[in-house]
Parts: sequence; structure tokens; C-alpha cells
Amino acid sequence: MKKTFLSILLGATIISAGAFCVNAQTPDTPDMPKIEHKINHEEMRQKMQNKIAEDLGLTAEQQEQAKAIHEKGKAEIEPLMKEMKALREKMDAKRRANMEEFEKILTPDQKAKFEELKKNAPHHGMRKHHFKHKGAPFEGKAPEGFEVQDAK
Repeated sequence: MKKTFLSILLGATIISAGAFCVNAQTPDTPDMPKIEHKINHEEMRQKMQNKIAEDLGLTAEQQEQAKAIHEKGKAEIEPLMKEMKALREKMDAKRRANMEEFEKILTPDQKAKFEELKKNAPHHGMRKHHFKHKGAPFEGKAPEGFEVQDAK
């Protein structure tokens, strides 16, 4: 009884891990349209800073101090963002390797069923398009400020 239970538990864990890895991967299909952001981030940041300064009634001196604080923080955060990107790439590679290893243990029939499960997973229906800068899925037409472009 214990062996059967442990076998079922192990099988469920492997399938769950495989499904998790599939969910974590972003599709790299060349036929997928991309959405590019049209907004100038520097211009948007400046508008936000001006609005906050106006709403708070900041003096010119306070605005200069705020700008210095922002630039210092940006300089401190930039290397961390690069580290995060590198870690994300390593994680994606590990997920792909894990999925390949998992698929190697499947029989041809199991692999065919697994491919069908992946194809019919609910999240895949929403991945027709994604935002170039985030990879976030959406349905329908592109939000304002974005445009759909062919994948490169």
C-alpha cells in the first residue's frame, strides 16, 4: 500500500514539475507577433516628475534634490537589473534542460499525450501575442500605446 501511494505521489510530482516548467517557458515561435511600446520612457518620467512637483508644490531646490536622489537610485539599481536578467536567463535554461530530461523518460505514447496536454493547457490559448518588454500575455487587440509587429 505504501509503495503504491509513494509511486502515485512521485508520478504526480514529476508531472506537476513538468507542467510547471512548461508554464514557465515563454514561446519562441517566429510566427508570433510582437508588441512594441511607442512611449518615450524619458519623456514619460519627466512628465510624472513635473506633475508630482506641481502637486506637492516643490521648490526648484527640492526638485533638484529629488532629481539627484532619483539618479543615485537608478545608478544603484542598474547593476541589480543586469544581475536579474542574467539569473532569469539561467533559470530559463535550467527549465528547458529539466523539461528535456523529463521528456526523455517518457514512452512515445506518453510523450504524444504530454504534447497534447501542453497544447491544450489553458495558458497557451492566451499566448497569441506578448508584450516585447515584459512577455505578458493578452487577448484581443493591442492596448493603446502598443502595436502588433511580426516576430523577428
